[in-house]
Amino acid sequence: GVANTCAIIAGGEDGFKVKAGKYTLKKLCLEPTSFTVKAESQFKDKKEDFQKTKLMTRLTYTLDEIEGPLEVGNDGSLKFEEKDGIDYAAVTVQLPGGERVPFLFTIKELNATGNANAFGGPFLVPSYRGSSFLDPKGRGGS
Repeated sequence: GVANTCAIIAGGEDGFKVKAGKYTLKKLCLEPTSFTVKAESQFKDKKEDFQKTKLMTRLTYTLDEIEGPLEVGNDGSLKFEEKDGIDYAAVTVQLPGGERVPFLFTIKELNATGNANAFGGPFLVPSYRGSSFLDPKGRGGS
């Protein structure tokens, strides 16, 4: 089936332009094709590096129905603020040595700026392990 997968746009277009103005971005879908984890090196003198992982979570890591205001500047600059949607998913991956790493794949409260070539910004990553992850109002304390 195709549940929990994003539509794939074949091809693409270079130089795609959007007129300056204010828009509402709706039904944005994000489906990663791979995850890497920044892991500590086993050697003292070696820097940390990103390691390829094996996905342990079934097809439940897609973020979908994301929406929010999108502003396009006269210079082609972009500003997007995530407001709603399925904006986080619990994911577990396995490092080559067998260690499993749970984390939240999220763009919750994303406030992104940039242009079509480089676009990003800060976002909130709720705790995966605390009671507030399951109960955002914090009833029950941890």
